[in-house]
Amino acid sequence: MSAHKNNAVPLSRISSENSSPGTIIWSIVAQVFLSIVIGVVMAVVANGFIEGARWIAGLSTGGSRFILPIAGFELKMDLFLSLGLAAILILGVRRVLGITAWSGPAESIFAVQQSKRPLDIKLGIGSTMAAFISASGGASVGQYGPLVHCGATFAELVRKYVPIALDSRLFIACGVAGAISAGFNAPIAGVLFAQEALLRRFSIGNVAPIAMTSFVAYAVNQTFFDLSLMFTLPDMPIELSELFPFLTIVAVLSSITAIFYMSALRGMRQLTTQSGLSFPKLMAITVLIVGLIGALLPEVAGLGNQQINQIINGQFALGFLVILLIAKVAVTVLCLNTGFFGGVFGPALFVGAALGGICAHLAVMAGLEPSMSSALSVAAMAAVGASVIGAPLTVIMIVIELTGSYSYGLSAMLCVILCSILTLRFFGLSYFDRQLLDKGIDMRLGNEHIEMSQIQVSEIESSEFLRLSPAMAVAECQQAMADARVTEAYVCDDAGRMVGKIDIHSLGAAGALESILDREPTQLSPDETLVDAMNRASTFVGESIPVIDDGRLVGALTEGDIFNRVLEIQDSLRRA
Repeated sequence: MSAHKNNAVPLSRISSENSSPGTIIWSIVAQVFLSIVIGVVMAVVANGFIEGARWIAGLSTGGSRFILPIAGFELKMDLFLSLGLAAILILGVRRVLGITAWSGPAESIFAVQQSKRPLDIKLGIGSTMAAFISASGGASVGQYGPLVHCGATFAELVRKYVPIALDSRLFIACGVAGAISAGFNAPIAGVLFAQEALLRRFSIGNVAPIAMTSFVAYAVNQTFFDLSLMFTLPDMPIELSELFPFLTIVAVLSSITAIFYMSALRGMRQLTTQSGLSFPKLMAITVLIVGLIGALLPEVAGLGNQQINQIINGQFALGFLVILLIAKVAVTVLCLNTGFFGGVFGPALFVGAALGGICAHLAVMAGLEPSMSSALSVAAMAAVGASVIGAPLTVIMIVIELTGSYSYGLSAMLCVILCSILTLRFFGLSYFDRQLLDKGIDMRLGNEHIEMSQIQVSEIESSEFLRLSPAMAVAECQQAMADARVTEAYVCDDAGRMVGKIDIHSLGAAGALESILDREPTQLSPDETLVDAMNRASTFVGESIPVIDDGRLVGALTEGDIFNRVLEIQDSLRRA
């Protein structure tokens, strides 16, 4: 066996300790150039995605063209038709690209936390296309999750085809920051999200290219695209003493709502998997149900940005908000688990705003000044959104950048943090982390553990070991072990299959080799992971652990071999 070697030094790891000034300058120039390229491309892609989906969706919602009168009701059939067309196009994307499952932010997060399994570029492109079609067709999906994954996919594309050694993790984070910056018009939130949700660590070496990408994406927006605020809010005085008790209650209710929303998404996914229904049948059922709900309640279809603004500004009655909240969760859960694809963050903002609107009505009844009630809607919207994506600092900054109001950001902060803590305790850090956990990837163990779980035993460099024949006499074995200066040896037949293991102490009192063979020693297989090897070594007593492949002895690992590989990974992550 031999260890996998990679002699290319990523740009992010070049330091003054091991590189000449010319090399350092070249690395900085290359990083800046690629950051600019990624920022420009993501600004164009993000704006094309958002504005394109909004324009196409507006064609079917701007005025009802197809009305079906039934029992005195006028059912608007536009959503049926747009969803049906979207379903057909999505089926075409799946068939043409050979895709069986979509990928999103969870896969981007996993790609950043390990180096063995890069993002699938074709799958990323197909998923972005499906998300655009879904959003354009009026499905209740978000647009920002797909943009995040699109940014990560483009960064992976750059890393793959640019002939420079790049740290793929860092440039995936750059792509994501550019997408957030351009999609939300929130450059600071883009930097925070890349650090908080993807890399999950802060360092000046990482911040520099990420900030450059986010800055460039926003600058392109500022020059060529619309920079209007997403949410228009009434002015609000900062009266935290009056808001504090209401924000605390809203935080608890937001956590309950976020957990219900994420649990419903996971439950429906399990239900559709167990149903045995084909993909086209599931989509047809969704078109029928969501189309019917949308005909009666068009506010829950599509991206919902306009409705969020109306909720925050108090334009809906209390009873109607309750209906909106329940219906939005229902249609989103259906759309995201039966073939349509998109993000979970946009619908989470809608659900949170609806909850906040309900709380605002009740708070005013309890004596809160009406001029401050909109703060509860914004706080609940931010709290539910932050709990779903696991990035509280990012969402607080998004509130400030999207509303242009420090007052709303400050009032949202308490609600977001408290809600995130409660959700972490009772559900997990985020919906994305829970998606990965459902696949057997536990992000709570850290990127070091994830990296080690990707290293197979076959990739660990093996120490030399002594192989003996079962036909050898005891004295010959003793001499061979003395010459090799080992205390253990492996007895193998002519085909290389291990018969057993012996040690020098037992050999001294043996009359025959057969009588002292350990036929079932602690062993490893080549496809086990470094984590498995560590766990086995933690309870192992001896000189080395044999590596057995289909009965054949292919190597032997000492505790030193295993832990040296662990130290290499730790050193690599530390330098990164």
